[in-house]
Amino acid sequence: MEDEGKDPKDVYGIYSYRWVVLAVFMLVAAITQIMWLNYAPITSQTQALMGVSEFKVVLLATMFPLLYIPVSIPAGIIIDRKGFRYAVLIGAFFTAACSFLRLFAGNYPLVLLGMIGISIGQPFVLNSITKMVSAWFPTEESALATGLATLALFLGMIVALAVTPPLLKGFGEDKLSSIRYVVLIYSMIGTGGLMLFALLGRARPPKPPKRAEHEIQSESAAIDWSSIRSIFALYNFRLLCVIIFIGNGCFIGLLQLLEKILKPKGISTGTAGNIGAVMVIAGVVGCVVIPAISDKIMRRKPFIIIAACVAIPTIFLIGSLSSAPLIFLVGVILGLFLFSAYPIVLTYAEETTGAALTGTATSILLLLGNGGGVIITMIMESVKGATGGPEGSFFQAMLFLVLLFGIALLVSLRLKEERLAI
Repeated sequence: MEDEGKDPKDVYGIYSYRWVVLAVFMLVAAITQIMWLNYAPITSQTQALMGVSEFKVVLLATMFPLLYIPVSIPAGIIIDRKGFRYAVLIGAFFTAACSFLRLFAGNYPLVLLGMIGISIGQPFVLNSITKMVSAWFPTEESALATGLATLALFLGMIVALAVTPPLLKGFGEDKLSSIRYVVLIYSMIGTGGLMLFALLGRARPPKPPKRAEHEIQSESAAIDWSSIRSIFALYNFRLLCVIIFIGNGCFIGLLQLLEKILKPKGISTGTAGNIGAVMVIAGVVGCVVIPAISDKIMRRKPFIIIAACVAIPTIFLIGSLSSAPLIFLVGVILGLFLFSAYPIVLTYAEETTGAALTGTATSILLLLGNGGGVIITMIMESVKGATGGPEGSFFQAMLFLVLLFGIALLVSLRLKEERLAI
């Protein structure tokens, strides 16, 4: 190797500017989530003001997981060929430009077209997380940086759900123009995010950070569809695919159906929403604290195992308990450990595949995670409808999630990990 025998200080570098790059990336990532859930908390008002069915309003948000599936892998290949900056700029441009189409609030096809364009841009941003981290952060900061980038996604969700309803109410819930004003504000924020990233989101530092991967290639390395075969040849990566399909799929299914799961217990829609919010907030804390611990001891596998172990009893308790305060407490524990496993799985995948293929690898994982969300949610609905228990009860569906996490635990135990040496 060309760098053998050289002082590491001459080969590697670590720069405080990495936090600036991470910050502007987090801004763009959060904006994609705000755009995704723009209409979710104001579904009934949007339906009334636009004069469309509830299905058409729900379809606006559904475009995101649906389009993630076909766009994810091509986006990953572009990320690995051109680098994360190039890909994030594509995603941020689609997000900002297509958002303005939604200003035509009285024209549903144009609003849907705008959401489709934003949905196409999302994988270019989210799939760039590990590529950005490997370009700027040393291995001992990988999980923390990935956790912070993931935290931005949750913050974007919280902003969309908490800010949109009062914003619409401030402009007047009985006027179509109010939706236009809300969309205009978010569109301007999206444009600001694009401009800030274009100005501050540098592609790479003067010297690369010290990484623990066995082979570091440049961002211009030749990546093609055959790379997917080489990624799936990796034992650990195949196991991580199963884990994220189950983990992310169950997380999406649980949050999407939480109100329906808790309603037969006599828990109101407002309380169910607060329980979901508390779970997400606990996840935000977990995405900072637990990856930082993982970086300190340079281990990933134990935290994935812990997440599966915690998920099994807590999901069972959410399905069986009827006390809202107890479900709040259980939700905090579940959110803290389950959500924090997400950045650790992404970090583990990056350390498994190496920096050159991490964009494609992340794309595959997020594709499977979103696909798992669609499939597992549908199965939960089917299991609930096929059982002969109390009307509307999701208890058997929750047992199904417990079974899935039992499988995820067995799979995670088979992961092979050596303590990383820097």
